[in-house]
Amino acid sequence: MNNTQTATLSIWIILTCLIGCGMFVMKNQVQNLEKELARINRNIQDDVKTIHVLNAEWSHLNSPARLRKLASKHTKLNPIQAEQIINYSALPFDYEADESNRRMIAQRNINNRAEQNKLKKVVRAQR
Repeated sequence: MNNTQTATLSIWIILTCLIGCGMFVMKNQVQNLEKELARINRNIQDDVKTIHVLNAEWSHLNSPARLRKLASKHTKLNPIQAEQIINYSALPFDYEADESNRRMIAQRNINNRAEQNKLKKVVRAQR
């Protein structure tokens, strides 16, 4: 064999070995990426299942009947009565210029409402 044929043959052998090694490295990288993808997909499925469970628990915890039962058990609140509602004008406003006059009017309005409510209760009690 002459020198050119030997050099060409050795170049082809080296090139084939390099391509083979490159393919081997690429194959391993692809397998590692596929394993990572499968792991990520499993994590996503686990998270979706966890979200479904949490939504079911949230629905149970926020059910109106359960909340009503807990509220009546742990708080001593009664439903609001119509007599407890006052007019907006009866509220004292601190930012008003004539503050003392405004407070007196508001207190008078509140006292008038309270007296009216007492009278209503007395009338109801008499019935």
